[in-house]
Amino acid sequence: MRDTGQPMPAAGLAHAAPDHASPTRDIRAPAWTLAVCVPVRDERDHLPALLDALARQTVADDTFVLCLLFDGCSDGGARYVQQRAAALPYAVVTQRIPRQQPASAGRARRAAMALGAATLARGGPADAAPDDAFLLSTDADSVPADDWLAANRHALAAVDVVAGYIERPDAAPSEAHRRVERYWERLRCLQRTVDPLPHDPAPSHPSQGGASLAFRAAVYAALGGFEDIAAHEDLRLVTAARRAGYRVRHDRAVRVATSSRLIGRADAGLAETLRTRAADRNPPRVEAPDAALARFRRAAAARRAFAALHETAIRDELATLLAIDADELRRLAAPCDNAEAFVMAVVPDPCAADEIALDQAETRLHALETEHACPSP
Repeated sequence: MRDTGQPMPAAGLAHAAPDHASPTRDIRAPAWTLAVCVPVRDERDHLPALLDALARQTVADDTFVLCLLFDGCSDGGARYVQQRAAALPYAVVTQRIPRQQPASAGRARRAAMALGAATLARGGPADAAPDDAFLLSTDADSVPADDWLAANRHALAAVDVVAGYIERPDAAPSEAHRRVERYWERLRCLQRTVDPLPHDPAPSHPSQGGASLAFRAAVYAALGGFEDIAAHEDLRLVTAARRAGYRVRHDRAVRVATSSRLIGRADAGLAETLRTRAADRNPPRVEAPDAALARFRRAAAARRAFAALHETAIRDELATLLAIDADELRRLAAPCDNAEAFVMAVVPDPCAADEIALDQAETRLHALETEHACPSP
């Protein structure tokens, strides 16, 4: 079942009702360069806050279009959007897909992004260059900051993919959980201080959630889009972008507030992670900062050496540092087109990190932050 066949005008019309719906007024030439792509699965109660947040955006209303993908919804959400659409200052396009079980976050997000790409292709400015089209992903239970679109557009002028900073203001008052999340943010800041990337400077942040991801449309297409998988489609696509050599920025100026719901659209997503944390009564343990620091230093050395691996002395020195045979190092480097792909191949994230108690880790990390003059996240 599909509702979209035509883009909707900037006045805000949406055809979210019958499958054969069509625009009820003439289509004016829009200036859309940004498509906000949102998968929705029975989230009627969250939609008002999302629609209102997008109405407060600081960019011109006719530069973006909201693309809502209703994933087998039966709670009246599509009808609610249709009723509000005419009064919204921005354009809305909707589409429905049949409900499938089990739910697949990747399938829904992929379909939402496809809707956004098709809408921009039909309704963008006629004189727009390919690099002027941007696809942004968020969730129905998320509330973007008022400058979310402007901040994404600003960042995408210099990079290819932007991972926004995701806040959970309604999180349960668990000091331990807050400390763990803060620890990972501080550890990411240490990483980008020790192993700097010009396009992703410290303090950076570790979030790569679909609640705030933005892509140059051409880059998203080149990557093949989100995978049709139950969960972690966001992490996998960002990882693929890094491996392909695209510039990925984890930007703290791009902010979204998302809910801390414990029942999500799909298994193994954020909701399940939060349920697991809430049920765990053991004292938190996290990756030891010294072990992480050693990995960051190895990554920095590999990044510096990549362009000069043809020099025997440099290759042998790196092989010794990484405890990898020189021939194996050469084999791992062969398919890598860029330094980031090489670093990911030779210094992978650990499957089982060396963990210590959170109290101990925080104390040691503070010393390392001082030693390396880390900026405050």
